[in-house]
Amino acid sequence: MALLEEDHAFEIADAVLAASDADETEVTINCVEDRFVRFGHEGPTQSADRERYDLAVRVRFRDGEGYREARASAASLDEASVLGALGRAEILARVASPDEAAVPLGGPVEVEGSAPSRPTQDHSFKEKAEWIEAALVRCEAESLHGGGLARTTVTSRSIVNSAGRRVHGATSRAEFSLTCADGGADAETIGGSASATSVRCFVDQVDVDAVIEDAVTSAVRARGADDLDAAPMDVLLEPQAVAALLTFTCGLGFGARSFHEGSSFLTGRAGERVFSEQVSIADDPAHADLRGLRFDGEGSPRRNHPLVSSGTAHGPVTDAAWARRLDLPNTGHAQAQPSTAGPSASHLVMAEGRFSREELLERLGDGLLVRQLHYVNVVEPRDLVLTGMTRGGVFRVNGGEVGGAVGNLRFTQSLVQALGAVDGVGDRATRVGSLMGGELVAPAILIRGFQFTSKARS
Repeated sequence: MALLEEDHAFEIADAVLAASDADETEVTINCVEDRFVRFGHEGPTQSADRERYDLAVRVRFRDGEGYREARASAASLDEASVLGALGRAEILARVASPDEAAVPLGGPVEVEGSAPSRPTQDHSFKEKAEWIEAALVRCEAESLHGGGLARTTVTSRSIVNSAGRRVHGATSRAEFSLTCADGGADAETIGGSASATSVRCFVDQVDVDAVIEDAVTSAVRARGADDLDAAPMDVLLEPQAVAALLTFTCGLGFGARSFHEGSSFLTGRAGERVFSEQVSIADDPAHADLRGLRFDGEGSPRRNHPLVSSGTAHGPVTDAAWARRLDLPNTGHAQAQPSTAGPSASHLVMAEGRFSREELLERLGDGLLVRQLHYVNVVEPRDLVLTGMTRGGVFRVNGGEVGGAVGNLRFTQSLVQALGAVDGVGDRATRVGSLMGGELVAPAILIRGFQFTSKARS
């Protein structure tokens, strides 16, 4: 199976529109090609070569000042499945409650095109096996157990509606991750464990050797971790640790729904300096390390949208309904509709600073180098108070020099306060994902007085 070309996708969608009895109809077609291998220290443990088409039909019937609306989907593009989805959507919409806040479907727009990477799409299992072999050989040489993931994915999406909107785009993603640990189920707790990942838009950008070197050397350094009492400490967070925190700003912080409901840190603070002047954040689907679709779940255009500039917060991101409700521009951040979740930032980019890694360590002086944060959850959304634990290597820093490992620590920390206490931002940002999901572009950051609350050891 190949990704749908634009003309083919539009032809299928137009047939659905022609068959619809609804006042408004929207068709979304997603196509995914996903090829991956999971592996452990004895070799591959799971693999898949998956191809999937998904078609969703959203229909609306006018009812007074609002719309009765429903959505149905099909996992195949054959005529019977597609028309079956349309029929289900029409049946369900007729019994739905009318929504007077619904906004008419948007009309024609111009969006920047995006295309998949052919080498990423064609990357073979043989090539992935070579990545895995190199990792396991290196792990064995250091008496470490290794495991991880080699994956390539290409996707396309098309949205066509009865108001004349027609958008299409495609993206690519390649990943190699490796976790190294001393033998034993408690390695991640007592030390001797570390992970590294390279996530890129194109497979030839994945630096397999750097992932292996980073994970293995960090795991070796993490052996024999010392006890450390929890207390507020200055920390240098590596990009993956930064991602675990910033991910929570996407919907809970920058979204219009939480802003309106008063649970966002932006509520009452838009236009004010909220973070350190060294912190700037944007939502940028066109960033070279993200290359996302240039339209949202309603087919509205997405562009580089500033969220925080030199510590000063802008207003929330919106979709069509929330833009009208709050009398704001539509920033193109809709989920697939209908949805009660509200708009969400999805291509976060934290701007690079001016400090090299060596300069950040020197500026830190005495503190901790934290590679990852895990099991992060929200305690209080208004100031984004988060709790979680370190993982994958925590190291003392003395006089700017990285020393021995310490045991994992739990933290409870307001992200608003943490980003207000940033005292240095690295000069190299990279695409990273948090261990609980979500990806963004972030540099390393130095935070003063990070709130560690207890040890995280058995």
